[in-house]
Amino acid sequence: MADLTEAIQAAIESDEPIERERVHVWVRDAKDLKTVALLYRLSCEAWSRIEPNLERDESCRLICRYFLLCIAENPSEGIGLNRYEAAGDLEGWVDHLSRLDGTQENLEEVAAAVTKLYLESGEEVRIAIETGFLEHVLEQARLRPLFAHWADDEQLKIAWEPALAWGEAHPNYMKGIREELRARSLKRGENPPED
Repeated sequence: MADLTEAIQAAIESDEPIERERVHVWVRDAKDLKTVALLYRLSCEAWSRIEPNLERDESCRLICRYFLLCIAENPSEGIGLNRYEAAGDLEGWVDHLSRLDGTQENLEEVAAAVTKLYLESGEEVRIAIETGFLEHVLEQARLRPLFAHWADDEQLKIAWEPALAWGEAHPNYMKGIREELRARSLKRGENPPED
């Protein structure tokens, strides 16, 4: 595994083009959060050097995998985001993805992966998904259909009902905060935070 992480780190630090097929192999062989976190960093920092570019489906699966691993494992020592940071960033990414054309299948895959993690996890992970992600996704009425199936499942309903109540009571709360931060950054002439 050390060879794999070293190769990804070298690609991040280089200015050279990166063959997409090589990235495919790295994604396939990545078995731990540290490696997936490096791949996520590669996709953020070296996206334009991957030739040809990763397709949206490939990128979405990698990003989702990274956020869900962070939620599940709650890493320390800078390996990845902590559980609640990852849940919040996942919500922001879902919002971003939902504004792009042709992403409905990607969003459905994300919803299915979140649902699977919730059902397979213990209380700490479930609470993070409910309060760090689901509540804020459900603040946007247009995103509620992605998780509406939770209302009909006995195991999921216990999170769906309070998260929906939060979302209905705080419409577009997190989205509004992101938009305000973006506007302030633009006003100061800074690069705004990414969605």
